[in-house]
Amino acid sequence: MAFSDSAGKFWQVDLTSRLGAHTATHQGALACFIFAGLAVLGFFLLGGGTAFGTPEGIAVMIGAGLEFVVAMIAGLRLRTGKGAYWGMATALLATLELIGKFVALSIGGIVIGGLVLIYVINGVRGALALKRGQGFADDAAEAFE
Repeated sequence: MAFSDSAGKFWQVDLTSRLGAHTATHQGALACFIFAGLAVLGFFLLGGGTAFGTPEGIAVMIGAGLEFVVAMIAGLRLRTGKGAYWGMATALLATLELIGKFVALSIGGIVIGGLVLIYVINGVRGALALKRGQGFADDAAEAFE
């Protein structure tokens, strides 16, 4: 598809064409939506596990709500090919979550969080490439169509 080499490694996206940059932003948007879904799970599981009325539960719910809102805005913006800064904020939150998973030694959380972080970063790279909007290899081909 729109990968930079024939092996198709998911962490190496093709940013030399508009299609590759759009593919990266769409994959980044999907990763943001997954991150938002995980934030909703954290909202109910961790917030409910510590009781919603306690200060710890309220803090967890505020943090998960913040993650949800930022990730949803980033996902919607990246879906349109924009939203590099919202994507950066989501990548920062995903990095903080990943550090927490390392501290807790959550193997599943590390794998899922690592994949989400890679795709969000690639989405940000795609959005920045689309923002610059110059130097795409397929721009010269459009003149001859």
